[in-house]
Amino acid sequence: MKKVVVITSGGDAPGMNAALYGIVKKATEENIEVYGAKCGYIGIIEENFVPLTIENTFPYLRQGGTILETIRFPAFQEKEVQRTAVEIMEKHDFDALIVIGGDGSYKGAAKLSQFYFPVIAIPATIDNDIFGTENSLGFSTAVSNATAVIDKLSTTAASHGHIFVVEVMGRHSGNIAKKVGKAVGADMTIIPEKEFTTEEVIESLDLSKKQDKKYSMIVTAEGAISCLELTKNIERNSKYKVHPLILGHIQRGGDPACEDRILGIEFGEVAIKLLKKKKYGIALRVYGGKIDALPLSEYL
Repeated sequence: MKKVVVITSGGDAPGMNAALYGIVKKATEENIEVYGAKCGYIGIIEENFVPLTIENTFPYLRQGGTILETIRFPAFQEKEVQRTAVEIMEKHDFDALIVIGGDGSYKGAAKLSQFYFPVIAIPATIDNDIFGTENSLGFSTAVSNATAVIDKLSTTAASHGHIFVVEVMGRHSGNIAKKVGKAVGADMTIIPEKEFTTEEVIESLDLSKKQDKKYSMIVTAEGAISCLELTKNIERNSKYKVHPLILGHIQRGGDPACEDRILGIEFGEVAIKLLKKKKYGIALRVYGGKIDALPLSEYL
């Protein structure tokens, strides 16, 4: 193993840059060259490769986003495009590919692995919805960011006795909502995995009022119902006045939390260790609090 290429793919997740640093740090110790393909899978097709070194990765390990940038590339689902990517990587003498991304990126990695090209995937998505892993890069930061915003919101809510419905990200997963809802003491947390009714939401607000709380807070995952729709439903069926708030991309912004920095570095180091042992066609995961791997074929 002499030369590897890395991509960050899909939505950016805090901790991606830390993973890049972890990869480069361990690869440098093993005398392995590391290159990055800019903007995800499309960077491979466009042969847009840049060398990654300690010098140009270390300063960013504490920074969110991804220095390699990322663009969604739907055409990569086509088999001929995948074949072209493998041919290009072989032309540039890359011995392996490390993919840092979410479930869509994992599917791309699994497809490339079918061409017998060495691939390892690292889970990075704030949604924490990748099969098989207890944690993914960006999740801890997203929870911390959302919690911090709602904590600030609570002071003005208490001053006016407001009711807020706050929408957090997560696509079809309620993982962010569940953590944030518990952290802020939400009166009700709504997630895609569990059915709910407007009547139940109103009952939670009635209980909050009965308990003489100074304000009420409902947290909803975007994949369950939008805060705007939920607000309309509540106001249509009760006398309550509701303030909706969509947190949006602020959840994935800013510097990564300490947990995501550490996990990113560890993922990167493990990826190089496994490649050095000629173990690939795998996806890293956290299981039982430790990093191990599943076959990439699980994600096809």
